Amino acid sequence: MLRNKLLTTSSLVIIGLISIIACNSEPDNVANDDDDSHVAEQVKADGPITFTEAQDAAGIDFIHLNDRRDSLIPEDVGSGCGWADYDNDGDEDLFLINFAGPFLMEPEDVAKRDGNKLYRNNGDGSFTDVTNEAGLSDSDWNYACLWWDANNDGWLDVTVTHYGGAKHYQNNGDGTFLDQTDASGLGEIDSFLLGLTAGDYDKDGDLDVYLCGYVEFDRVRARDERPLVAGRPAVWTNPVSYDALPNILLNNDGNGVFTDVTEAAGVTNPTGKSMQAIFCDFNNDSYPDLYVGNDVGTADAMFKNNGDGTFEDVSSISGTVDPRASMGLAVGDVYHNGGMDLFSTHWVNEDHALWKNQASGEISETILMEDVAPFTGILEIKSTADVGWGVDLVDFDNDGHLDIVLANGSTIEDELTTEVLKDPKLLPQESKILRNNGEVHFDDVSESAGAFFHKALVTRGLATADYDQDGKMDIAVILHSGKATLLKNTSKDTGNYLRVKLSGTASNRYGIGARIQVKTSVNTYTHESVLSSSYLSTNSTIAHFGLGTASEIDSVTVTWPNGNETAIESPEINSLLTVKEIVSE
Repeated sequence: MLRNKLLTTSSLVIIGLISIIACNSEPDNVANDDDDSHVAEQVKADGPITFTEAQDAAGIDFIHLNDRRDSLIPEDVGSGCGWADYDNDGDEDLFLINFAGPFLMEPEDVAKRDGNKLYRNNGDGSFTDVTNEAGLSDSDWNYACLWWDANNDGWLDVTVTHYGGAKHYQNNGDGTFLDQTDASGLGEIDSFLLGLTAGDYDKDGDLDVYLCGYVEFDRVRARDERPLVAGRPAVWTNPVSYDALPNILLNNDGNGVFTDVTEAAGVTNPTGKSMQAIFCDFNNDSYPDLYVGNDVGTADAMFKNNGDGTFEDVSSISGTVDPRASMGLAVGDVYHNGGMDLFSTHWVNEDHALWKNQASGEISETILMEDVAPFTGILEIKSTADVGWGVDLVDFDNDGHLDIVLANGSTIEDELTTEVLKDPKLLPQESKILRNNGEVHFDDVSESAGAFFHKALVTRGLATADYDQDGKMDIAVILHSGKATLLKNTSKDTGNYLRVKLSGTASNRYGIGARIQVKTSVNTYTHESVLSSSYLSTNSTIAHFGLGTASEIDSVTVTWPNGNETAIESPEINSLLTVKEIVSE
């Protein structure tokens, strides 16, 4: 949610206080090593969930934007990142997305700068930059990445959104990618796109893709007609000032070639100014529904899948009509009742939402959600200044309950420094780790989680994976105008776990849309395999289950998108379980 809008007197006082407080924090995301060492020395990482910054030791060297801002809305939405085993060697590789230069820089100059980076996981905690040899060295005004198997060949492809549309790269299966933007049909799109998601909405065995259109923003007008205000070019970061762009649903022919079916399917969302969307089955009928997080001015949209290739807008009926501006989205079974709940992040003076699924695990004709954030401690954690972006519901300490990670960073400029006239900075904020106490009450454990959570930064995209395969989920974070951060989970006294990798045959090869149920003597855990649960980012497709004190697993049952079931009895605990779809003759 990006805006410099007309404020009431009380709001101006709040924003002024935010600015004053921020002056005591380092507003530059590219902090020097001495500052980082000083913070680390002062912080004790002795809580139930802890992380250490591992990007330097891992060989990850990436700076987002790495230049001045022009105080324009296309710059401030930020970029994402994605985990994917692109080479199928068994460990998670990392892709980092770059908004490569100021928005008023000439495109040919932007193309000469550092762009997106692909880091191959070496399997020993370190990474190697393989961007150029992979063919993914694109320098543009880029936003989101989606790792997905578009042509259903068992190799993850990647799609990247940018200011003028989307680019699609097909995995060749040999460590390289082929630009298939035009051949896939995505080259026909000319639109300011942010988040995207994929799911098999028509259950034909391949993945379809939904792209979020944001706002109509005229770069030439911003360059040539922007007036001076108080000695500097006017700040054009308010989405209210611009018309919304429609979203796009592309149907897959099975080979990674797409047809626009947006209007026929009923999911245009023309006034949304959408930032992120996610396919997920919220009413347990096996058809993925579609939730769209919209920026200021339009409530989020909940589209129920009718099962015939069309959707119904049930936003009002579902209870998710909400004037708050949404950015990040995350899904998970928070209540252990078999239904997928939803978390959405919001802007200044807007509480985050935890939408409890009232259907539980039962099939329902309707979708009904209730925002239970006021009863779970979440309202006590978010300050009025916080702006949440990347988010995920993950059991970081393996105690059997989903925790929350929040990437924070303001969209308001620090106007109390002279630097604002030549190099305006956004107000930095501290990110958060919220621990589920087992009764769906979230405690802020950031203070004892490690040095990163004591740093005021401007973060945006976030993605999770167990990159070192130690049974604990790690985090990658994109810093706006700063260094990408790799957070290694160093939590002690963690519980047992199970990792589940799906291999579809009749269903899509990565089992997107499948439900995984893990039963132990302690609890039953349910996970739906979804893509793009965060903001502009892609998490690992391997499902992670924290199992707490359970010493053994009774069973694992996978319900595939086409209804097939695969059951595994007594799999080994603290391991990676690969489940292959078996189709009966």
